[in-house]
Amino acid sequence: MYAQFTLGRRRMGMSPAAAATSFNPITAGIGAGVGLATAAASMWMQNNVRKNNAKSATTAIVNGLEEQLRNLRDAYLSERNPSCADQRAALNLYDEAWAWLQSPAACGQQGFGSAGDACVADRAPGGRWPWKSYYRDPMATDPRMAELGCDTGLSVLLPNFNTGTYMSTGITSTGGSTQTGANAAQIQTPAAAIPAAPSSGSTSTPLLIGAAALAAFAIAKAL
Repeated sequence: MYAQFTLGRRRMGMSPAAAATSFNPITAGIGAGVGLATAAASMWMQNNVRKNNAKSATTAIVNGLEEQLRNLRDAYLSERNPSCADQRAALNLYDEAWAWLQSPAACGQQGFGSAGDACVADRAPGGRWPWKSYYRDPMATDPRMAELGCDTGLSVLLPNFNTGTYMSTGITSTGGSTQTGANAAQIQTPAAAIPAAPSSGSTSTPLLIGAAALAAFAIAKAL
């Protein structure tokens, strides 16, 4: 069970340029760096849904998606004081990316045959290039989050038969929230608040510049 990126889902139907200009990391409840990185990756996938029907190979798909996942991991790990919402947004994005890779929008296209099967198998746990170990695990096991009790379970999603991809259910495989990162116990006990990481007052300039560059790259690919 995997999840769809919440930021991308909210902007389905919008142009990449409009999505980028409308994104507000403050109202989204997550850090600007993580927010812009998730937006860039989500826009990249949406753009490729429209383009991949004309492609005959899977290499371009995995190379492009891996670049987005690498940027996402690095943006998250660069956050000075990540919150549960920051971590959850990054994990949601990875989970949606893994599901997207297997869908008819990417390597799951029927015409890809054995190449499409290898595209996924080589990057699954135990494969030649286990993406989960490279990109999800460093975020899920972030030692800075050890005392916050954030939920890091897989995002649960359902097939979207209209698009051939998936849509988020808003919960994780362990009963947590994909919106806030609250775990099952915190959701069942309203009085138990999720501890917030100390705020530094602002996001580091290098991280903002890097995240903005990711968004600009995604927009450029869509033009």
